[in-house]
Amino acid sequence: MSYNRILIERKIREFLEEDSSYEDVSSSTIPIDAVSSAKIISKSFGYISGLEELKILYGMLDVKIIFKKKDGDPIKKGDIIAELNGNTRNILLGERVGLNLIAHMSAITSTTRKYVSIINQSDKSVRIACTRKTTPGLRFFEKKATIIGGGDPHRFSLDDMILLKDTHLKFYNSNIPKLLSEVKKVASFSKKIEIEVERVDDALIAARNGADIIMLDNFTPDKVEEAVNQLKTYNLRDKVLVEVSGNITQENVLNYVLSGPDIISTSELTQRPSEHVDLTLRF
Repeated sequence: MSYNRILIERKIREFLEEDSSYEDVSSSTIPIDAVSSAKIISKSFGYISGLEELKILYGMLDVKIIFKKKDGDPIKKGDIIAELNGNTRNILLGERVGLNLIAHMSAITSTTRKYVSIINQSDKSVRIACTRKTTPGLRFFEKKATIIGGGDPHRFSLDDMILLKDTHLKFYNSNIPKLLSEVKKVASFSKKIEIEVERVDDALIAARNGADIIMLDNFTPDKVEEAVNQLKTYNLRDKVLVEVSGNITQENVLNYVLSGPDIISTSELTQRPSEHVDLTLRF
């Protein structure tokens, strides 16, 4: 994968400045020219993520880093993730920023992998996606961690795609044809249009009026299946993608998969990952 290194570097500089705006007073007794070796070690099971970020971080600090794992690899307690060699103060300066970021990204990657594993129990081709419910300032890293875990990033920002939610529809007095018509007048040909609906009948109306993607919001699996079957009945199923969102859990996701959507999105991946990845740095 190729990511915007300039963006990563800018963000990491901000993280370092947040953690040490002037100096690391805790390390002031360590000789300025002291050199050390250290290892980053896993204290739990999961999947590692954020190693490109760790490389860029320690590159900024002139610390040599050798990786024993690559992004997406499974890890277990005691695994060595990376070996560091360089200025002792600089290793410590980057320690907490690096561990915080890769632990957070690894939690998201591990949680995404768990969803992917559950979905793979079926014979259905369904994408698991995150949402825009991300931590301000960390969206790029959280979306990237989802991708490394085998998930779909959905929208990175508001200008990626048109997504009409209940708030937009409320402004148009729940008139789906009117809303879609007005949006199409101003939308670029390059932008797909997705609309969120809360009833089976509204899914049909949206499909008939040119939506590219229909989000079934807070539908039960039975209602999702009913909507999919209705779209098939009226020869509309192949004209749209069907996304399911709202109240998705690891316990019920397989039921949603079997109900026939193309995409399942959940904020759990980025907002409250279920998997915890614990890492430590040791000299």
